[in-house]
Amino acid sequence: MTKQVHVPVPEAVQQAYAKFRPTPLRRAQDFERTLGTNCTILYKYEGASPVGSHKLNTALPQAYFNQREGVRRIATETGAGQWGTALAYACRQFAIEWLRVHGACFL
Repeated sequence: MTKQVHVPVPEAVQQAYAKFRPTPLRRAQDFERTLGTNCTILYKYEGASPVGSHKLNTALPQAYFNQREGVRRIATETGAGQWGTALAYACRQFAIEWLRVHGACFL
């Protein structure tokens, strides 16, 4: 927790982000034709992320700061799996053991 308004992104986290960011914009040309519009329609393609969602944007710094504080293992509960996948990837980047809790089971 910090009272700082702006917290600089650590170099190690920036390097991890560089593997999949910036998230590319794609043009939806078929959708434009279907609508019969002269407008350009763009969408953000999250598939460039190795985990397929935006959740890695926060999982990476969380894993980094935990590792810096000496945390060796992180456990998380995940339902659909997007957060668990992002956290597992982030933990791997910073050499932290990861456990997923699903209901009453440890996997």
